Order: sequence, then structure tokens, then C-alpha cells
Amino acid sequence: MQDFLNQLRAWIAEQGIDVYMVSQPQNRSYLTGWLNDDVEGSGTAFIGQQQQVLLTNNLYKEVAEVEAVGWEVVVPPPQSREYAPIIVALAQEHGWQKIGFEAEFVTVAGYDKLRAAGENVFTLHLFEKSYVDELRKVKQPRELELLRKAIAITDETFAHICHWIEPGMTEKQVQWEILRSMIELDADGPSFEPIVASGPNGTMPHAVPGPRRIQRGELITIDMGARYKGYCADMTRTICLGEPAETRMREVYDAVLKAMKTCEAGLHGGIQGKAADALARDVLAEAGLAQYYIHSTGHGVGLEVHEGPGLSPRTPDDSLLPVGAVVTVEPGVYIPDWTGTRVEDCVLITENGCEVLTQSPTELVLPR
Repeated sequence: MQDFLNQLRAWIAEQGIDVYMVSQPQNRSYLTGWLNDDVEGSGTAFIGQQQQVLLTNNLYKEVAEVEAVGWEVVVPPPQSREYAPIIVALAQEHGWQKIGFEAEFVTVAGYDKLRAAGENVFTLHLFEKSYVDELRKVKQPRELELLRKAIAITDETFAHICHWIEPGMTEKQVQWEILRSMIELDADGPSFEPIVASGPNGTMPHAVPGPRRIQRGELITIDMGARYKGYCADMTRTICLGEPAETRMREVYDAVLKAMKTCEAGLHGGIQGKAADALARDVLAEAGLAQYYIHSTGHGVGLEVHEGPGLSPRTPDDSLLPVGAVVTVEPGVYIPDWTGTRVEDCVLITENGCEVLTQSPTELVLPR
């Protein structure tokens, strides 16, 4: 990760600040190598031209010292989580007069407390967009290795579910079996709570699995992802136990699958995020389904299951998909008072195309 720190230090110099304070948990993990998602005072990283200091509390001191290689780990006195006095002391020790910070991840109360404590010692400088977010968009070899493993666990879990699932099972039972299988396959856990949406529940993109019993002939949308050593997979498949009860179900599914495949075929390094989104959206518009496509086509995955870059009609014109980004492609159709379907892969953006990382089959019908 030293290359990233060098890039960050060059950016810090360009901004005219002495040190950058990183509070967002995954940004902190990315820089330090210490995986910790706890947001309740678990830590803040400070990167200066010569210093890299990790401020945490006594609950995490031991593990932080082991995992944050090359970082000075500093903790407050026992029974205290007051970080402002320590930051003031660090600023005085290292001559930090201008401290930059990630605006989205510092509360107003925290800002006021730190500003008051550092009066006559340093000034605080707000950055709306964290430069670390930009660094995280391009995955390095070790990150890709971990992402591939998370995706492989997800594929293997889905294969198990396809053999295991039967009519009459509840959505909640299927969700629990997904979680059990992922853990058995050495995942940290899920990237997010798995979605199992059967029949009419498929109209809700983020449906919560419940007691509804799955029936033959209906569409079942399963959205899931394993997390492995901090890195997240994300995959959706729609299946049907036996032949679909209505011809239209297969027609809609085929249109969504075509949208995903068309988008994947058109991706490449440097494409605009909104142009990437349009590749899928235009297919569904041609099929007369545009009004039922109510979300973006994709997002980045990594230490978070939703991160940059985005495949969305709302992305700015200068928002491009860089070579080395791993993103989802996940078109979906949700028809009120009927059902819905979504299909999703993770792909690696390359110079002239993309590599599809998700290997689960896309056949709709499971013989039952």
C-alpha cells in the first residue's frame, strides 16, 4: 500500500495542508491494513509527509499494532476516549498547522470540539470528496485476489442453494441457508443481508425476506454476496422452480438478461458512468420496460459493497470507469402488483473491455 500513501502525500502537498485526517472506516482500513468497521471511536488515521499515525482506543490497541504495519499507534489514557487533546499534542509535536479532513465523516459536534481544542495550534480544512475514495476505485493485485475469492464463495453458495431449495420453503429459510453456507466456505460473513424475494415480493428491489413460502412457477430473486478478508462480492440471480407460470415472466427475464449482457459487452476503461448505464437502460427501453427500471445499472465493490465508481444516469460527465475498477452490472425490472427480476455480475474493467468475474449460471428454470 506504500504507493497509495505516496500518491496521497503528493495530493496533500498540492492542497497546501500538513496532514490529512481519515475517519471513514474503509478508507482508514485501505491505508493502514487494519480491518475495522467500527465507527464508535475506533480510530482515525493521520497522514503527513513524514508521519503516519493511527489514533485508536485501548479496545483495539493490540490488534491495530499487529495489523497496521508501519503505523505509529496512539491511544488515549485508560477509560478515556477523548481524542482532541491527543490530536493537539500530535500537531504540536509534528508542526501540523493545517489539518485536512473528510467532511462526510466528521460530525458537527466533533468538528466544533476539535476546532476549539486546536485554537492557536492548527486550522481545519474541509474536503467534500475524500481523495482516498478515488484511490480505492482502482483495485491492486492483492485486492483483486481477495475479491475473486469473495466472488468464488458467492458462486459456490449459489450453486448449493440451487440444489437445496424446494417449493414450500420460506424466504427466511433460504436466507439463513445462504448465510450458513457462506460461513462454512470461509467467508467473514455476508457483504450485506441476503435478499430473497419470491413472487409478488420481487417488485421490491430491496425486499426483506420473510415467512412467505416459495411456490413453483414463480420468479425468485436472490441477491447476495460473501465478504472475504474485508472485500465484498455482490451477485443477483433470478430463478424459477419449474417452468414459469406465465409466458411474460420469461419474456421479462430474457430482456433483463439481455440488458446485462449488452452492458458487459460495451464496457471498457474510460467509458462514462452514465454511458455505461445507458447500455443496459436502452435495451429495456426497446423492450417497453423503461418505466419499471427504477435504479442505476451498477456500482463499485471492494472494501464496501457500494462504492465508486458508479454506472448511473446521474453521474457527472467527467465520471469515468477506470481500468482496474471492479463494478456490478445489475439491471432489473419491477412491475407493481405482479413480480420483478434482476440479474447481476461483478466485472473487472480492462482497457478494451471487461472480465466477468461472477461465474454463476444465468438459466432461469431449475427443474423441480
